Amino acid sequence: MSAIDDLEDQLDNLTIKILTPMRATKYVDREAFAQLNQIVVALARELADAELIPRRLVGKLWFIFTQALAEADHARAPEEILRCAWDYEDRLQQLFGPWFSSAPPTPGIPRY
Repeated sequence: MSAIDDLEDQLDNLTIKILTPMRATKYVDREAFAQLNQIVVALARELADAELIPRRLVGKLWFIFTQALAEADHARAPEEILRCAWDYEDRLQQLFGPWFSSAPPTPGIPRY
């Protein structure tokens, strides 16, 4: 099993750990979000030289963010959910970009 496969398995487990209680009770597991952020940092190291990131992995990573935003829309007090979701999104931006060319106005290509 490669390091990326191991990180993806951890991501799958954290997805369930984060989203199930968030959906049921709007509970935010801060420790699980911290672990999720560490996984994104580890993925960034593993994929630093990769030209493209596998689409399946991209979908899994963004799914958590979009679901957290959806749950915040249905919460009476969405602040904690939004804080964790946007902090996670910052990590995703570091992984995916977008990066733009230094020569205006030609943009670069995001990695997904």
